Amino acid sequence: MKFFAFCLILVIHSIVFADQSKQNYFVVDGDSVNVDLLVFFDLSKEPEVLPGNRSLVRLRIAGIDTPEIKQTCEILKGKSIDCGTLAAQFLKDLLINVNGNLVIEPVGVDYYQRILVRLYKGKVNIGKRMVEQGMAYSYDDTYIQEELVAREKKLGFWDFYNPPINPKVWRKTH
Repeated sequence: MKFFAFCLILVIHSIVFADQSKQNYFVVDGDSVNVDLLVFFDLSKEPEVLPGNRSLVRLRIAGIDTPEIKQTCEILKGKSIDCGTLAAQFLKDLLINVNGNLVIEPVGVDYYQRILVRLYKGKVNIGKRMVEQGMAYSYDDTYIQEELVAREKKLGFWDFYNPPINPKVWRKTH
């Protein structure tokens, strides 16, 4: 019930006050974002920033998995790069360059107690776009068709000499 109430507040805040609200966010890695939200309950009043009514919320983009920070891959034969940092930068660039308001749609909670969300910027589904551009793996087949097309077209990581191994596999060995 607490999760439902929190999600309802999060959705209402992110949609109703998207134009007025200055949501601060911090990209943690390619599939995680922390959002500093102004929390308020009286929707009939303009939000007022007071000590204690801000909350840092840990969000995980549902349906995707990206390389971990410090997870390397070979962009060219013999030239390794940090694919996790590359994925995080790609997410930052999307959030900056795609037009529209940031909209957060909660869908669950993950193992690490992060809120699983579908993240939109304007009408663009950010997680889906990352997979379409070859900068994320589909998680649990959510965007498997998009991943297969990106691989076929050699977009993003799929054009590298050695793309990153699946982050799920990498985490088990590191």
